[in-house]
Amino acid sequence: MAVDLGVDTMNSEFNGRPEAAEFAESQFLRSMDELIPVFEREGLKLVLEPHPDDFIEDGHAAVDLVRGLNRDWISFLYCTPHTFHQGDDATGIITHAGEKVTYVHLADTLDHTASNGLRYIVNPPGSPARVHQHAEIGRGEVDFDEVFAALAPVGFDGVVSSCVFGWEEQAAEISVRQREKATALIEKYFGAGTLGGG
Repeated sequence: MAVDLGVDTMNSEFNGRPEAAEFAESQFLRSMDELIPVFEREGLKLVLEPHPDDFIEDGHAAVDLVRGLNRDWISFLYCTPHTFHQGDDATGIITHAGEKVTYVHLADTLDHTASNGLRYIVNPPGSPARVHQHAEIGRGEVDFDEVFAALAPVGFDGVVSSCVFGWEEQAAEISVRQREKATALIEKYFGAGTLGGG
């Protein structure tokens, strides 16, 4: 279907329960054994991201698995609203990913670990829920300067996309502001004129 639509890149996550990470990873690798020949035959690229409540949530571990797959067409997606679930180490994760980081999702979130982990009250106590938002830049606590300052030295030349959910009534206005904020960060860290006036 992707080929028929002219799509050359697909994004995915490390789906599977974190409580059964070893089993989920073995199933993931089994699936990759089936999918790798198809991706290679069709000339498709795959971008993988750690996601809250997946079998890999940690950014460093996700980069290690991406590198372990040892394919130049498989890369890493850094998702800013997952910053606090993937280790709160944007600089370290992006530096570790290096040329493998080819995609960035931009949205803000609050740090669920702040205030002794009491930023959110989830019932029942001890629930394994992974609470996070995908809010407009500036409505949370992600350090976007840190993210872009880390992307520039690794030679990032990939896709940056807005990934805000939950404010449908302001979607158009938020989209415009997200583009303005992303453009300002790109020009600040990659140089004015980087976007080519587009």
